[in-house]
Amino acid sequence: MRNFEVLTIVFLVITIINLVFIKYKKLRITLPILAVVSCTLSLIFEGYRLQMVPAYFLSVVLLVVCIINTYSGISKVKKVFKIVGIIFLMMSLIISIVFPMLFPVINLPKPDGEYSVGTRIMAYTDKSRKGIFTNADTPRELAVQVWYPTNGVKGKKVQTYISDSKVSAYMCKSLGYPNLLNQFELIKTNSFLNTGIYNKKEKYPVIVFSHGYGGFSGQNTIQMEELASHGYVVFSISHTYEAFSSTFPQGKIVPLNDKQMKRIGDEYNNVSKQFKGDKTSNEFQKYMIENSKVVEKSVHIWSDDTSFVVDEIEKLNNGEIKSIFKNKLDISNLGIFGHSFGGATAGQASLTDNRFKAFINMDGTAYGDTVNNKVKQPFMILTNGNIKNYIEQEYSKDQKNYLIVSINGTKHLDFTDQTVIVPSEKLISLLGTINGNRQEQIMNDYILSFFDKHLKGMKEPLIDQKLSKYPEVSVQSR
Repeated sequence: MRNFEVLTIVFLVITIINLVFIKYKKLRITLPILAVVSCTLSLIFEGYRLQMVPAYFLSVVLLVVCIINTYSGISKVKKVFKIVGIIFLMMSLIISIVFPMLFPVINLPKPDGEYSVGTRIMAYTDKSRKGIFTNADTPRELAVQVWYPTNGVKGKKVQTYISDSKVSAYMCKSLGYPNLLNQFELIKTNSFLNTGIYNKKEKYPVIVFSHGYGGFSGQNTIQMEELASHGYVVFSISHTYEAFSSTFPQGKIVPLNDKQMKRIGDEYNNVSKQFKGDKTSNEFQKYMIENSKVVEKSVHIWSDDTSFVVDEIEKLNNGEIKSIFKNKLDISNLGIFGHSFGGATAGQASLTDNRFKAFINMDGTAYGDTVNNKVKQPFMILTNGNIKNYIEQEYSKDQKNYLIVSINGTKHLDFTDQTVIVPSEKLISLLGTINGNRQEQIMNDYILSFFDKHLKGMKEPLIDQKLSKYPEVSVQSR
């Protein structure tokens, strides 16, 4: 809960205690006035949210009750009405406290690097590819959010996690969450919008990110901010029509293509029915990969998106596209990572584009050509600790030069920001048992160490020695 929201709840509790038990007349009016003032300040400075409506309502009710109690001249009230009134106030107070606590506004954990973080949204059009999930003569448009080291952030706007109510609604629909109006729009990141790039260093290594299927470019903002604060420039691609929403610089919002989602779902069901063996086996997993042709096509589309964006990043660096990034991007040290389907994309892109020096797959099934072909670049898999997880067995049997970092107590969405921004989801088992902040710490530690080793050439004991410094983590090498 935010500061003025906490004050509001405190004043409501004290008001009811005084009204029902202490009955100190000098504070009878003052306390509910303070509660109303706190509500007003919360609305002005922190913003309205649905979860606080019971508290707003109770503040006004208490003020009216206390005014009537003080100035009406009514000295006696029937006992039954007193009991009903007290029950009403207590129930209202419980709802006012519980509702915002179950759905709190979470500010993202702060990155621990030396740099402040800037962010901006850019867009690129690939005229060589047309008709992808849209009209045949329409070129492929991609929105890209960038995080980078910055300075001079004084007076700059802090980017919210979700900047538009329409995008928030798409996110809730995609993830199956209740759409509680501005819940996600109130989450503040640690990134400052449209700032300049910090000129302390000549160039910064570059990392590309791909979201999960039906995710969005900001779904791992915590990792983007951590990397940027340590001197990386991170470009996160929104794969149009297969992200739940793609937001472009001028405000255009492109939602998920429902027909494509249906094709994916239908294919999974049909292919799954065709397999007659044990559906918890490696064979089933491999059968699904080899026979999912719609998914196979998409992973190649995403890989092509990625290589195209890298082409544009090169143009940003050489000044062909005007931007703050001219001569600031170390393209010779280029990495890629992704979550879920984005993890498969990271492998596919590395296989077909040798500009990438290393990649990370975050709990993603290895769809694409990596199943039968060795990837030359070193890579790391971050996954859950379930022994039935077959991600590491989905690459070529001859594949070497990679790490498997298994984190106990996690589920698929724990490898995104969801592990901290929706803590109540643990109650309905969409997230694992691991503490969200702990999970983010582990992910940040291993991801940063991996890229520091392979893109900056630093000595990283965590990676070099394959260390497991967390009890929840086990590390294997291939």
